[in-house]
Amino acid sequence: MAKSVLALKKADDLFEKSSMSFGDHLEELRRALFKSSIWLAVGLVIGLPLATTVVNYMQVPLRKSLNKYYDKKTKAEMKLSAGADVSEELSKWLVDEKKVSEVVFRDIRRLKAALDGSLSTSDRTNPDSLGLPDVNDLVAFREFVGINASTESLGLQEPFLIWFKAGLVVAFLVASPGIFFHVWQFISAGLYPHERRYVYFFLPTSLLLFWSGAALAFFVIFNMVIDFLLEFNASMGIGASPRLTDYMSFALMLPLGFGISFQLPLVMLVLERLGILSVKLYVSQWRMSILIIAFLSMILTPNDVGSMLGMAIPLIGLYFVGIAMCKYLPRSDMLRGQARDPS
Repeated sequence: MAKSVLALKKADDLFEKSSMSFGDHLEELRRALFKSSIWLAVGLVIGLPLATTVVNYMQVPLRKSLNKYYDKKTKAEMKLSAGADVSEELSKWLVDEKKVSEVVFRDIRRLKAALDGSLSTSDRTNPDSLGLPDVNDLVAFREFVGINASTESLGLQEPFLIWFKAGLVVAFLVASPGIFFHVWQFISAGLYPHERRYVYFFLPTSLLLFWSGAALAFFVIFNMVIDFLLEFNASMGIGASPRLTDYMSFALMLPLGFGISFQLPLVMLVLERLGILSVKLYVSQWRMSILIIAFLSMILTPNDVGSMLGMAIPLIGLYFVGIAMCKYLPRSDMLRGQARDPS
């Protein structure tokens, strides 16, 4: 009996040395958040000076897509009004010079007076010098003007807020190694000593997945989404005048959303090693998991099909990567969630 009590006491001592109370977890979380905020502040020192450059750079894909959008719209309108396709020479000139076509109405009397020299200098500066034109005096002309492919600000504070948000996003990307380190340090504080070395596997993998998701969003999904939305606008006969706040919020948050969502395989691995979920459950519930991924993709991305599919399809692939990691990575007592004396 005494031996059993002694064994229980020894097990309790081991548990006390190897685990943390709820209060200790809160204190460790506070420390991790404080240290992460320091990293973020350091990142702001780098991010804010680069914010203007980032805002301008993020608008480059939009300008390219808007140029293509206005070019296609102009050619379609010219074909409809003239009843013939636009020649290759004119089409190339429109693209090279970044011009669009618009129809304007001119007073034919005023044009004739200007051509025969009867329009005086004072008349040239006074549009009503010849009286108001009659409807029969109006003649339609096609003019070519430059494309205004840019965003618009509807409030005085919008540019400043976007500048600060861009600096904050850059700061997070720059500080992400330190922030991720403290996040995983907080997680490792609740593990047993023999399990904490596996954080050195999770940290670089987590960073790699985060940067991969952000890069995929910006260099691939971003352009696809913009082209899709502009094509959709054109199909409905709606013009495009993007607002600065809406566009930049979309452009800046989409890579972050992708980077965070790409942590899925690691989350699956941790839950499986802790014994909360199992590989068998992952495999049997893959249909439900795909449905959940689609729902989360709809929430984490703007309200369009392109970005939703752009996130959902890679995440579905990463879901099965997570299953493979759970099944084939060596366990070596990794995160089993059971108290064990390493000695």
